[in-house]
Amino acid sequence: MQNSSNHVTLKLTYTKLTIAIRKENQMKAGKILILEINNDDAQLNKQRLRSWGHEVVQYKYDQSTHYQIIAEKPDIIFLQSQGAVFYDVLKCCQDLKMNIRVKDIPLLVQISSDDYLNKRELLYLELVEDCITEPIVPAELKAKVSNWLEHAALKERLRQSHQALEESIQKVNRQRSEIDHHLTMAARIQESLIPKNIIQVPRCSFYSIFQPSGKVGGDIYDIFMLDHEHVGLYMVDVMGHGVASSMIAVALSELMVPDVSRGTPLKKEVDHPPYYEIVSPGNVIQYLNKRFSFSKYQHYFTIFYMVLNTHTGLLRYCRGAHPEPLLIRNDHTIETLNAYGTPIGFEFSQEHEEGKVQLNPGDRLLIYSDGLLELEDEKRQLIDYDEVINRVKNYQKSDTRRPLTLFFKKMADNQKSLKDDLTLVEMVWEPTE
Repeated sequence: MQNSSNHVTLKLTYTKLTIAIRKENQMKAGKILILEINNDDAQLNKQRLRSWGHEVVQYKYDQSTHYQIIAEKPDIIFLQSQGAVFYDVLKCCQDLKMNIRVKDIPLLVQISSDDYLNKRELLYLELVEDCITEPIVPAELKAKVSNWLEHAALKERLRQSHQALEESIQKVNRQRSEIDHHLTMAARIQESLIPKNIIQVPRCSFYSIFQPSGKVGGDIYDIFMLDHEHVGLYMVDVMGHGVASSMIAVALSELMVPDVSRGTPLKKEVDHPPYYEIVSPGNVIQYLNKRFSFSKYQHYFTIFYMVLNTHTGLLRYCRGAHPEPLLIRNDHTIETLNAYGTPIGFEFSQEHEEGKVQLNPGDRLLIYSDGLLELEDEKRQLIDYDEVINRVKNYQKSDTRRPLTLFFKKMADNQKSLKDDLTLVEMVWEPTE
């Protein structure tokens, strides 16, 4: 049994060796162009190369040969120079390497075995890829031709890979330019929806900051009169950045308009004068939560929406996970509008809590997106909620007349870059006596 096993092993080893030898003996066929300076041995080498499966063409070298080389497109040039003066060999090699359409073709030169110095000069000057000593040994010629054909094939594959890479880079750059163009256009659309000049609201003053972190952001806000004595305000922060977030913000801005004829969720039609009713903030948020479901849009957003009676100062609001606005009383105490609510889009079963607060003359309300909490202080540390309140208190002590937004704008301008979109709206209730 042991002898039988050894016999099988030896047979498999012999088979593998046989396959390896056959594979080694197989040469990649190529196109060889023989250039003659002297043609004493040209026919013999031509026959040898053809017997190994190569296509062979042959020319007598002169200045017009360059055009023939370009037309033939050989894989290798074999310069036969037996008996030639070395200067002629050197000049021929220089001419070939100076031709931009020929210089990359591997050049093999036949040279005398005892002509060591000239061989070294040709290789040192990089005028040839290799030298074949004479008298030519067929095995050496065969091996070197095979090696340089493989080298040429690898070089061609590398060239093709570089070309494919360059084409891919150009394609990516074109796509990037197209994306940048679309982002720029989307940013312009979004920017056009942000109030440039805040409307005149009786008994109220408004100040605002809007600074997107990139070309397109997910923050948006608006201020509008619902009727002659009620003003509405919302601020939205859509998850993420880019076109998708911006488009949801745009859709919201188109929906959140106080026009009953456009199917707004802010008002509803009734059959008695004035033929509409202002919808409560809680019901508006509930509508948006169903309208913009995460399962449909794969995005969610936070929102703060308020309705203020400009005559009485009664403010009703609803908050869908938006940062808690700060109410800075005229006595410098600070409260938060913290009625609870989840992000819009998840359709949680619990209702959004509606809050109510009575403003006093001179009270300030600061509404902001979470980009405010992404600002860095003088030590390049992120400020947190408590730090925001401390800075508001300190600023109020120094000057109660200047808008808070000026302070935060200066802080934002000192940032290297914004990590998130920054939106702030400040409202001061100033009823006339």
